[in-house]
Amino acid sequence: GCGLDMAALNEPVIIVVPFTEWNDWVLDCVRHCAKLAFQDFVLWLLPNELPSPEWAGRLAGTGIGARVHVRPTGPGNPARKRNVAMRESGGRIFALIDSDAYPRADWLSNALPLLNDEVTIVTGPNVSPPEDPVSRQAASHVMESRVGFYAGYIRHVPRTRRLVGEMPTCNMIFARQDGLFFHEELDTSEDMVFCRETAARGKRILYDPGVVVFHHRREIFRPFMKQFFNYGLDKGRLFRAGRPGPNLRHAAPVLFILYLLSIPALFAARLAAGAGAGWHWLYLAPLFCYLALVAFESIRLSSSAREIAPTCLAFVAAHLSFGYGAIKGFACRR
Repeated sequence: GCGLDMAALNEPVIIVVPFTEWNDWVLDCVRHCAKLAFQDFVLWLLPNELPSPEWAGRLAGTGIGARVHVRPTGPGNPARKRNVAMRESGGRIFALIDSDAYPRADWLSNALPLLNDEVTIVTGPNVSPPEDPVSRQAASHVMESRVGFYAGYIRHVPRTRRLVGEMPTCNMIFARQDGLFFHEELDTSEDMVFCRETAARGKRILYDPGVVVFHHRREIFRPFMKQFFNYGLDKGRLFRAGRPGPNLRHAAPVLFILYLLSIPALFAARLAAGAGAGWHWLYLAPLFCYLALVAFESIRLSSSAREIAPTCLAFVAAHLSFGYGAIKGFACRR
């Protein structure tokens, strides 16, 4: 198609930022929105509660002016908060970004011309802010690698323009589709389900390297591991519910955990039988290959020597956390 109904673009774009509590990153996101090259927007902030007088004063100091709309939602996950904005704003074009991210100045001006009757979602990479510390850069390196994030690595590094099957809501510009909202029962993966339901309507999702946001990663290790555990947990639940999506790449971390657990069992059985380790040391070959691959990727992606060791550990932590989460999500009822 050669154009979305352009009447839609005569209305303000609704930028949607869901979050729980007011913090410095939210204001950083607001400040960067105020500097966007495309200025015809309304910024919907969806916290749990209205800002205190102090935070209201700081919000006023960001330069956003009257283009901000604060809508407290009470407690709720991002899917619920985004749905509130979609239902109440009356908008037809939405731009989603996370509260721990901020847009590049050309974010909307690069994305909006790519929307049309066929392409109803435009997305791009969410890259690591260059100012972030090693504890966040190491986490980012995992996400920038096929070894860490499989085909999804293009979400975190700019690659050539292409049609994609799914992308996250931390960087998503879309045209409203009647009756299509986010699944509020999902704490994560709601963006992937939204993308699949868009595709099921015959619409397309376009990834463009010029549609950029900067996204702070979770720090290693505990917040980062919790994030990957939750990814796995929802993949396991989706698989249990019979929804499409989980495949061999999602199963790989689960198989890796089972392989690791089998190693001591195998050697214990050999010792109990009075046999030496012998050729069973070959059983460790996949583990050595895995560690060599992780080391290679960590060296390739690190911009300084001090990032290498944390990145190696972050790869292992991510795979184990995702695998454990997937097992728990599949095996346990909510």
